[in-house]
Amino acid sequence: MFRFQEIPPEGDPSSRIQEFQEVLPRLLCCRYWWMSEWKSQQMAFPFWRLYWNKSGRAKVVYNRTIYLETDKIILIPPNTPFATDIEESTVAPEQPYSLQGGRVESREMEEEMAIAGTVLHLFIHFTLGYPYDTISPDIFVFDMKAGQKLLIKSITEQLIEGRVKFNQTSSLELFSLLFSVLHFLPSNIWKNKKLDSRVINGIRHMEQNIRETEISNNTLSRLGGMSVNAFARLFKDQTGFSPRKYLSRMRVAKACNLLHHSDLSIDQIAASCGFSDRYYFTRVFTKTMQTSPGAYRKNSVLGISSILIS
Repeated sequence: MFRFQEIPPEGDPSSRIQEFQEVLPRLLCCRYWWMSEWKSQQMAFPFWRLYWNKSGRAKVVYNRTIYLETDKIILIPPNTPFATDIEESTVAPEQPYSLQGGRVESREMEEEMAIAGTVLHLFIHFTLGYPYDTISPDIFVFDMKAGQKLLIKSITEQLIEGRVKFNQTSSLELFSLLFSVLHFLPSNIWKNKKLDSRVINGIRHMEQNIRETEISNNTLSRLGGMSVNAFARLFKDQTGFSPRKYLSRMRVAKACNLLHHSDLSIDQIAASCGFSDRYYFTRVFTKTMQTSPGAYRKNSVLGISSILIS
């Protein structure tokens, strides 16, 4: 038992040190669409996807077929190469990709689409940072809770109204929905849970300073209080990559997200991801993704992508 006659200077009456794992979602997009066609053989991207449908005709396939039903929320980790389709679709079997749809613009339109059997599709794209974006490919299905239903109702109403700027309250609703689902993921899915704190600090430094063209091993090793060679060995032992290779993959993954979710030019994306110029960016990106940045952007609009090469 503790008893204080004055307010503790730290504001915390306990001297017991606690450690917390940071989980910092970054929202990339949130849309509510109608879709009459949605066929793809390859939907692998370096970000998470949350799906909810107001019908049960759409399906996603990865090792098994999962229907997007009204009382279910679907969560798909980064780089899961899943396929999509809609039941009774008229798209030819040999057609690799076909999307026909658009924004739901009113509750009346939503109701008419629902009566007609058109798929109504809420999707949210986001990242969580390291190590949460490195889990194995999979698809997770959750029964919708009452609180989640209320959040989805509010979010879809705002999207129907055409909201593009999300204020604090609206953003908190989105984060609440994400955390309410992420909380129920199986605890055994997270990779690298026991990474050395010096490696984690190095990775976080990369994330926070990714715009910098030079993030040296000297800087990373100093953060961990280690020699350069010792840090490089520890980093590769725990991640499977050298610090330089890991940083390069991180830069390319961020570039993928910007190509998919922004209208920045290739030059602007190269600068945002810490590449010295567009030409070096294109060379590294093409080697990693087996396609050029321009082709990736074109294909990502179509919903087709490649997986980051290990």
